[in-house]
Amino acid sequence: MGAKKIKVKKKPTEKAEEILSFTDRLLEWGRTNMVYLAGAVGGIVLVTLIVWGVGLYNQSKERSAGRDYARLTADGPVDPRNQDALKARLDAFTAFLEKHRGTGAAALAMVDMARLLQEAARHEEALQWYDRAAGEIPRGSSLDLAVDYGRALTLEALGRVDEALAAWSGLADKADDGLKRECLWHQARLAAKKGDREGARGYYDLALKTEGAYPGDGLLQAERNAL
Repeated sequence: MGAKKIKVKKKPTEKAEEILSFTDRLLEWGRTNMVYLAGAVGGIVLVTLIVWGVGLYNQSKERSAGRDYARLTADGPVDPRNQDALKARLDAFTAFLEKHRGTGAAALAMVDMARLLQEAARHEEALQWYDRAAGEIPRGSSLDLAVDYGRALTLEALGRVDEALAAWSGLADKADDGLKRECLWHQARLAAKKGDREGARGYYDLALKTEGAYPGDGLLQAERNAL
């Protein structure tokens, strides 16, 4: 093993002398390279202006997207059984996403589109939009939880049991108690569907111990007893 280097703290006066020496060298370099320094400063100013301009543009873009989204959803939810209304809303969402790609409102529109397709029992399409939305939304946000919830329900509806179990498990890890209780319930039902009665009982027991109003104790206990 090599010998450890012992660091000796420098006295304040030594530090001050080093700072002054560095400052002198920097000023001397600036006098010698004034042209280059002016160019560098100009470059920094230019970059600052560009960043500032992009920030203003992004703010304006987000505001515009927000206004269009409000107009798009002003009529309220669409009945998924009304095929004409469903198609009109989906077409409007598609046009909105093409115009406002990359904005926060676009991410929200993706979630709305996925939910609408899910309600229309078009689960494969819904899953695709949930996956697209997941790539646009910051992890840990409330909208992120909505996407994970929608994905888990959709995977369950598609009969993709193992994937649905993993999705509910992931959501349970970051959800509060109210939502966690529901996640555990879904896991219990999926485990039972796989024939894993012991695992299902474990999930039911955890759900019963977790705070929350849904599902109620009566339903959880009845399903557990029926295993």
